[in-house]
Amino acid sequence: MELLTAISISVGVLSGVWAWIAATFGMVSWTGFVGWTSYFSSGGKFQGLIKSLFSNATGILWAMCIIKGSTLFHHAWWSYMLTAFFSFVMCIQAKLKKLEFISGAFCGCFSTFGLNGHWQAVVPALLCGNILGYASEMIGIYFHKLVGKKERAGEKDE
Repeated sequence: MELLTAISISVGVLSGVWAWIAATFGMVSWTGFVGWTSYFSSGGKFQGLIKSLFSNATGILWAMCIIKGSTLFHHAWWSYMLTAFFSFVMCIQAKLKKLEFISGAFCGCFSTFGLNGHWQAVVPALLCGNILGYASEMIGIYFHKLVGKKERAGEKDE
């Protein structure tokens, strides 16, 4: 079995599990899938997990700065200026190795905007999504190796 097929099976099964967990515990399922997407987009493996989590977290922080800052100033142009500034910050922070995944910061930011600044709902869902992304990849790799050994053993028997 190809590695992509094994990972795809793992992602499919765990996606169903995530949908059930999110519904059961009142979590926002789409935000979990944002975390999952962020994980795979970061390059995967443990290093990608760290990059994705750190970048997602800063995106949440910058979104809250934009939201809270916009409420302090009553002219709409302040929200535009804050958006411009913190968009710059989400990009320039990539100079730091653990924050080099720019898209991850935007994922955290837009998820926070999508939930109207309710970061308490964003954090656990993004965290779960990232962890499930990592788990689905690791399970897929394990499954690929396991099935590959059996396939190779079957070829020797013939």
